[in-house]
Amino acid sequence: MKFAFIVQGEGRGHQTQAISLAEMLISNGHEVAVALVGTINPSKLPVLLAEKGNFKIETFQSPSLVYDPKTKALSLPKTVKNALPNLRKYFSSIQKIRRVIDQHQPDIIINFYDFLGGLYTAFCNPKAQVLCIGHQYLLLNRNFKHPKNHWFDRQIVNFNTRITALGADKLLALSFSEFPDDKGIVTVPPLLRNELVYYSTDNYGYILVYLTQAELVSEIFDYAKEYPEVKFEVFIDKAIKEVPNNININPISSSVFIQKMAKCSGIISTAGFESVCEAMYLGKPALMVPIKKHYEQLCNALDAERARGGVYSPTIDVPLFLEYLKKQNSHNHQNWINQSESIFLRELGLEVEEAVVV
Repeated sequence: MKFAFIVQGEGRGHQTQAISLAEMLISNGHEVAVALVGTINPSKLPVLLAEKGNFKIETFQSPSLVYDPKTKALSLPKTVKNALPNLRKYFSSIQKIRRVIDQHQPDIIINFYDFLGGLYTAFCNPKAQVLCIGHQYLLLNRNFKHPKNHWFDRQIVNFNTRITALGADKLLALSFSEFPDDKGIVTVPPLLRNELVYYSTDNYGYILVYLTQAELVSEIFDYAKEYPEVKFEVFIDKAIKEVPNNININPISSSVFIQKMAKCSGIISTAGFESVCEAMYLGKPALMVPIKKHYEQLCNALDAERARGGVYSPTIDVPLFLEYLKKQNSHNHQNWINQSESIFLRELGLEVEEAVVV
């Protein structure tokens, strides 16, 4: 079978999912002909795909989320304001998706939560079967318990999610743990990087910190001064000159990040789905601090807490996490995650038929 991917390329989550699924498909004899990657800057290939991508890549301009530099919160008005002047470019992006798909003639198109990918499916009506993959589709499941007092945020997130799923034949909802299916929404394990299975875990006593917003690092510095006995390994995409003695700053690197995670006592992270899943697989508890006004991350944090992957906090709270690390019992999530390949092959209609014994 021949596949084409459409990938929302801002952030590492959907990129990781695409790389993982490609490895799975290729190892089972299938072809990933091309990945169309939506990004705010089409001239620059996302770092993770540049490092690990094992398929041909075409980029196109796609909308992205915008954060307020002062409040550190997701800004819906600024997101919309930034997108409006680019409407003509987005129309051209849809045309490019159509040209590339028509060129490669895939049997199945996988959309990893790209907004324009959904519009392409709706307007261009491709001949190929279309499936959507993302943890956001779990939020459309009627069994999912949403945070209270966030009705408007829920509507906005689910509206965007439905746009990405326009015209899709099936929605595959990535989940921290097993979860009941809903009509048209199939719950599947996370798609994680294959190299995770090669890492032996240990506890070297340091706390790993992964921050998608550089402004938050000042809060870690304050706690580092208050708890000089605690060591922190911080990953952040920003050069910093003056650093407390018990903090080590690491540039963003997917391979080094996993190596450090395998040896940490726990991880502090904004509640991105992928990082939390990797921590759960390695048995590392997480303090999940959603970006302000980021409803999707709030859902991730509360759902991962339900799945016993760590503890939710609205702010970075190192004392809370240190107490949690003392009390918590590690929970094995590998049984669910290790079913990923068999479940995905089944849902993609690629099950290997058992030989009939005559």
